[in-house]
Amino acid sequence: MSPIIKAGKKEIYPILFDIHYGQMKSINCYLYKNGDTLTLIDAGIDFPAFHDFFHGKLMEYGFTVHDIDQILLTHHHGDHTGMVNRILSQKTVPIYAHFLAIERLHLTKDYQLQKLDFFKQLYKDYGCLHLAGRRLAKIEKTLQESEQLRINAAIIPLQDGDIVNDFHVKAVPGHSPDSILFYDPQTKWLFAGDLVLYTGTTSALVDHDQEGQLLPTVMQYQQSLEICLQYDASMVFAGHQQPFVSLQEIGQRNMDRIAFQLQRIVNKIADGYDTALAIAFAIYGNRTEKEFSIIISEIIGYTLYAEMNGLITKEMHDDGWHFFIIN
Repeated sequence: MSPIIKAGKKEIYPILFDIHYGQMKSINCYLYKNGDTLTLIDAGIDFPAFHDFFHGKLMEYGFTVHDIDQILLTHHHGDHTGMVNRILSQKTVPIYAHFLAIERLHLTKDYQLQKLDFFKQLYKDYGCLHLAGRRLAKIEKTLQESEQLRINAAIIPLQDGDIVNDFHVKAVPGHSPDSILFYDPQTKWLFAGDLVLYTGTTSALVDHDQEGQLLPTVMQYQQSLEICLQYDASMVFAGHQQPFVSLQEIGQRNMDRIAFQLQRIVNKIADGYDTALAIAFAIYGNRTEKEFSIIISEIIGYTLYAEMNGLITKEMHDDGWHFFIIN
């Protein structure tokens, strides 16, 4: 049995599913018991091995799905929402998420079409549309299968400053537009989603706003980390990797990683790699094609961040944006 974390009458039952993919190491969700209320914070991934693991952990802790009273989601990504519909099929419980997550969780047609148009134009503008086939096909497949994939329940919208079940809600965009923290000031427990991980930063994934415009995700991510570092946290429960107590040390490590990635991008542009793909291949080589979506997201995000910091400028050519150092 995983160790149960206790503070007064409150308890945390970790559900940490080990995986071997990139830096994630695990997919995490947590049961939070506060008096008679049992809250599930995030809901793992919709994958058979996780289904079995999840129910096994509930049984190990002495619970069943029917004991869960509500679900809080730190953001809309599929590795945080996977068990929601399965739980709802057995028991009706309220679902809470940031208001920007709702159209993403409901996979509305307007949102899906906006997302598809956004990424087609984005990849064209950055000269990499020819490598984006699998990424765009995945978006189209989700659009076609949205009836089966969407969260089949009303979602209670949260925003910055709300309080739910003793948790103070803080908006922390960057990894996704709808990312939020849950902080219990009594226990000083901080549920961070994918904002801060023990061994390194998560990706500030390129995304669009409600009007379909490119968001400054890296700048948002840095600002959100700065907000996170202001918390007096006794323990941080992240969406991946192990929970940890040293928020200041780990948070600063994440901040340093942003500075490193920014300088690496700027250095490649100074060396004459002046397109998104040229920069990507210079840093990641053949991994660029295999891990296209994540890598090109990083390049787009950090070139925009460098431009916003006055380090580079860009010009539109026939084959997309070209980048130049500002002397």
